[in-house]
Amino acid sequence: MTDSNDVGPRSGTRTIVGILFLVIACQFWLIFVKEINWDEFLHFGQIYELANGQLRRSLQTLHTRLFGWTALISQDIIVQIQAARVAMLACALLTTTCVVVLARRLADSQTALFCGLAYLTAGYVFTNAFTYRPDPVAAAALMGALCVFAMGTLSWKRAVLAGVLIGLAGALTIKSIFYLPCFAAIAWLHWIRQGGQKSKDLLLFCLMAVLAFSSFAMIVGLHGAGLPASGNQASNLGKSMDSFVQFATFEKIHHVFRQIIVSPLVVLSLVMLPFAARKLPKESKYLLIGLTGPLLCLLFYRNTFPYFFVFLLPPICVAIAPVLAKLIKRFGQALIVVLALFGPVLLLMQEPFGTLERQRATINEVERLFPDPTPYLSYSSYVPHYPRQFTSLLSGVALRRYWDERNGDITRDIEAGQIAFVIATGPALDAVYRSEGPASLLPERDVVALRTNFLQHSDTIFIAGHEICPKSAEQMVKIVRNGPHSLEGGDLVIKGRRLSDGDSMILQSGLNEVLYEQGPCVKLWALDQVPKLPKDFPSGPIFGGF
Repeated sequence: MTDSNDVGPRSGTRTIVGILFLVIACQFWLIFVKEINWDEFLHFGQIYELANGQLRRSLQTLHTRLFGWTALISQDIIVQIQAARVAMLACALLTTTCVVVLARRLADSQTALFCGLAYLTAGYVFTNAFTYRPDPVAAAALMGALCVFAMGTLSWKRAVLAGVLIGLAGALTIKSIFYLPCFAAIAWLHWIRQGGQKSKDLLLFCLMAVLAFSSFAMIVGLHGAGLPASGNQASNLGKSMDSFVQFATFEKIHHVFRQIIVSPLVVLSLVMLPFAARKLPKESKYLLIGLTGPLLCLLFYRNTFPYFFVFLLPPICVAIAPVLAKLIKRFGQALIVVLALFGPVLLLMQEPFGTLERQRATINEVERLFPDPTPYLSYSSYVPHYPRQFTSLLSGVALRRYWDERNGDITRDIEAGQIAFVIATGPALDAVYRSEGPASLLPERDVVALRTNFLQHSDTIFIAGHEICPKSAEQMVKIVRNGPHSLEGGDLVIKGRRLSDGDSMILQSGLNEVLYEQGPCVKLWALDQVPKLPKDFPSGPIFGGF
């Protein structure tokens, strides 16, 4: 006979497991319908940079080795990224499992499951846990290391495994250092436990640290050994730290505020945590301090984009276990479920469905117009398998570096014929092409070169070419790309040869004599035929949000 006292807990466990499966199923569905954000395109483009021998940074690019296989599963770039997303979701589920396992140290099994739910539904975690970048993998490695380190008696095997996992996470992203307070708290608990052998513990702590640093160095070194020679990695690390560690500037603080709004369960639990922890044993308080320690990075870490919370929140969702236990006991599970699902429902209502199809159509159109990989300019690697010129258009930091170190190089490359088309997204290029006014994010000579030497083909695709307006006398037109050029909109004479609407001819770069005396302005495209958009080509932006 079943004990009637067990029915309630078992029913509650089935309910929470069912909700977890529902959330995971929804995230799996989003993999195939949610737009790909610019950061995913950026990181996926690095896979092709590695394959083409163009990747020069070994720091924070290990993901290109781990997920290079995705480029082989389909000719469709979107499908490739979606395959990588499936792997990211698997990592997020591993992280969630670790959250549940660690939360069992602080609460019962049902509460621990709610900690896992709190993580998967924590605002932007819900919509970014599966997005492609190193963070989900690093979070899984770090949370796995915390589980190995925290559960049971510390042994040589556990120390070795934890150290290697920490080194792997560090090789994926240098911000793995933010988890240091978590490991420090668990180390302190091992140190003060009754019956512990302090000399052995100290040796194991040192072994973990040495293995973490050595495995980090070995992984980064082996990864970098196959890359083209680049600048000093220590110098590159220093530049990265200078760019992304800026104390109290709060440049992306609006993302933090929005995360607060869409994750009420985690925020409420953090507010209540000091009160809920008052009667806990001293050891548990030490653990809670360490688990919430990564929140301090919000004071100095610049890149608090929505995807960052996938990495930041796992230990925090373990720490809120005592609060969730009290809330469940007092108000029941329904309130916790409502608070957990508030963010996902709100974000789904705001999701701009349809952007993914515009992204796919844009990539397909580029492949149609330029069958062979051709250099282009864009905010991110929106056509990952084509070589992108200038990776300096992403952020304020990178743009400032462009002004300081490469001012005017875009113009140089345009005039050298090294940019065939532009994908106009992002603040810098939007300012150039969405209006005729000033575009202060780029040097004036770059703005002039971009506006003069490219013609609009779709909402976001601008192709090398010139608009030629009538003049009473012969005019000189500067061609920047060698090869076929096609005329649209009228007849004119180039270098003594008459071209009719739709005609093409081979032109060399440099100044070319053009006679066009009357009629509307015509377009001279740097293509072998006048480009025409497919009839079903979708209009609208392709800039993917979070």
